[in-house]
Parts: sequence; structure tokens; C-alpha cells
Amino acid sequence: MQQLMERIIQAALDKGADFADLRISNGAATAIGVEDGRADKISTARSRGAGLRVLVDGAWGFAPTNRPDETELLRCVEDATAMAKAASSHVTDPGIVAEIEPAHGEVGKPPRIRPDQVPLEDRVDRVFELERAARSYEPAKITNTIASYADGSGEMFLANSLGTFLHYESTGTSIGVSVVATDGDTRQRAAERKANRTGYELIEDMDIEALGKKTARKAVDLLSAERAPAGTFDVIIDHRICGLLVHEAFGHNSEADAVWSGNSILAGKLGEKVAAEEVTIIDDPTLPGLNGTFDYDHEGVPAQRHVIVENGILKGYLHSLETAARFGVQPSGSARADGHQSVPIVRMSNTAIEPGKWTLEEMMAEMDEGLYLSGGGWGYVFTAQGQFTCNVENAYTINNGKLGTHYRNVCISGLTLDTLQKVTAVGDDLQFELGGTCGKNGQSMPVDAGGPHVRISQVVVGGQEAQ
Repeated sequence: MQQLMERIIQAALDKGADFADLRISNGAATAIGVEDGRADKISTARSRGAGLRVLVDGAWGFAPTNRPDETELLRCVEDATAMAKAASSHVTDPGIVAEIEPAHGEVGKPPRIRPDQVPLEDRVDRVFELERAARSYEPAKITNTIASYADGSGEMFLANSLGTFLHYESTGTSIGVSVVATDGDTRQRAAERKANRTGYELIEDMDIEALGKKTARKAVDLLSAERAPAGTFDVIIDHRICGLLVHEAFGHNSEADAVWSGNSILAGKLGEKVAAEEVTIIDDPTLPGLNGTFDYDHEGVPAQRHVIVENGILKGYLHSLETAARFGVQPSGSARADGHQSVPIVRMSNTAIEPGKWTLEEMMAEMDEGLYLSGGGWGYVFTAQGQFTCNVENAYTINNGKLGTHYRNVCISGLTLDTLQKVTAVGDDLQFELGGTCGKNGQSMPVDAGGPHVRISQVVVGGQEAQ
């Protein structure tokens, strides 16, 4: 394989490329869905292909194929270099690539239990078990239950004109459940999902019944919660909402391609105060056991811990080979691609606010009134405008340091940097609870996000009742 890929890279250089990289991959995936006691989806898929990227006279060309034999790969050389040459006279912002030391070797560890060695029937049974557990909790109030499972495994070979040749092996497994409950007047939904870059041990080590009943209990409990107030409140957010905030509102702004294109509120702010002194934000693909963990990115750069914000000061961005060259810094190993038909782009990995020194009880004790916000599964951000919205599953009043009324259907929104500047306390209880996928430019990549409990003053809370 290495000799073949090196011949293709050399052919691209002979055609005028200043830089070239080639990824050849193959993999298999299984997806299982069970809804309301019925098998809704059981599918398996296999993929194999290659993607060749070249840089010619400042212009990029890219050619993928689903048949990675030498004849087809040489056709990719012709197509990719021709594309780049045709575009080169029209490029106003010529592409460049940072120089890195070439890397060689095997990347990734085998899982303890390979999913493809577990009979499909056994995997289906576990999904039915999860859905059945959720449906069995107060069945008179449960109107819809959906359990889902997915696994994927494969290998990728990477070669580039800098001399890198790597062989990656990877496995990922996920399971989740969604529950809708009703009391006749109100409908509420709760969901839980677990995902990791591991094998079937994720399922074997899990209490499936407890996960199903926990999710159903959350949906049922929301039925008795009150309509949420709308207004501005001092709040404490939990690990999951902290992860949403740091990933959606801040993390995408720290991706250097957004900064370079003028679509980030962090452009031109290196060395400036962008958050309260209590706030340190990291992105770390080297953390073991998380969904965004990897050893090398898809440009052959070693994974490394990135300190984006330190004590409120913006220290750096996440980089690919190209953005690192543009900013005159070292590549950070943050470029990944969703399959052979996509080019590597700057992506987050495991993103979080670093833990502080406060306990949750100490944070609450200082609050005469406010809201405790917990749970949430989605958010979105307008990076160029610096605006965000995060879904919140549960809210509770805080009165004189004690939890009170339970609310439902809440969201928080605001300006990202303004919100981070208003952090008044950071907890000592870091957790990652958002293992899943992140979408960007039509590509999905495994990530994780989290943080400790964080106290923030004067946050805009959306609800149904005026304050």
C-alpha cells in the first residue's frame, strides 16, 4: 500500500503539485433502530475509496473515487491537478501549507470487543432491551419510545508529499434512547445518548435497563414541571449545558478557518481578555476514553492539548496545515475529514471549560435567588455575530441557596463573549457528557464536550411566562 500511495503522490508532484496528500480508507457500519416495540431500522453498510488533494500554484484541487486501484488513482491525479490549474489564475487568497515533520506508523488501538464479532441478533436484542425498559416506566404516560444503536470500524492510510505515511485503525460505538410522555394536556420529551471511540464494551459495561428508565423518568417528571419564566437571571449551569455553551457558542469561533474568513468574533483578539479570569477553555484530543479522542489528525499531525483561553485571555486557535501557515504558527492537529469523499477541515475534539475551585453547594449558598439549569441536547450559534442559543431540559429556582420550583421548556441565549465575561464561579467537578457528532460544512465528526458547574450573572432565559 505504501509504495502505491507514494507513486500516486509522486505522479501529482510530476504534474506540478507543490503539495499532495492521499487518503485510502475502508470501513463497515451497522445501525439499529427500535420504535414503540418494533424494529424500525436494521442496516449494514460498507465503504471503500480514496481522496487525493493537491495544491498547484496556490489553488486546491480534490478528486475522490470509490475504486482505489492504481488506474483510478492516476485518474484522480489528472482530475485534481487539472482542477487546481484551472482555478489558479482566479485565486485571490493562494493556499499554503505549513511544513511538519513526517510521521510514520500504526495509529489507534484495537477495541476490547469488536462490534462486528458480536452477532447482529445480540446487538438487536440489546436495543430492544433499552426501548422496552423506557416503555415500561409509567406506561400510561409514555406515548413514544425510540432506541438507537450504531457502530462503525475501519482503517485509513494517509500519505503526503512531506513524507508522512500512517495507517489508522478506528472503532466507534453509540447507543441512545428518546422518550415522549404525555398527561393528556402536555407532551414532554427526554433523551440520553452514550458514544465513544471504543468497541462493544461500551454496551457490555452499561446498565441498559437503568438508562432506559432514567430517560423515561425525566420525560414523566417534566409533565409536572411548571411553565418556565422568561427574563434575565443569575444562573448555575450543569456539565451538559456548559459543554453546549463551550462547544457551540465558543468552540466554533476558535476554529481558525472561521477566523481567517472573517466569520469569527475571535478574529484579531489574540492576547485579549475574552472571558472572566476564572475561565480556561481547552480542546484536547489526547484525553482517554472520550468520543473526540484520536492520536493523529487526518493531515498526519500528532494530537495535542490546546489551551484556547487561559484565565480569560485568548491564547490561540485550532489549526489545519493551511491555517497554521497563514497565521505563522505550528499546526495543532485539528484537521479531520468525514470519509474519503471529503477534504480535512478544522474541527474540535473534546472541548471544555477547565475545573475551578468551587463546589456546587458553595456556588448556590451565595445566591439569594436565581435558576439552576440542567440537561440539554442541542444548541446553535451565529459565529460571525457572536450570538448563541442553548436548549435547557430542566430549570429550578434557587432561593437562599436552596432548590425550589421545577420548570420546563427553557432556553438560554445571548452574546458569547458577554456571557463568558459574566462568569462568577467555576466548579471543581468537570464531566464530559456530550459524546456525539458535530456537523460543519456538510461533514460530521465525533466530538465530546463538557465542563464543571458554572455560575453566570444576568443570563437571558427564554420561557413562556413573563418574569
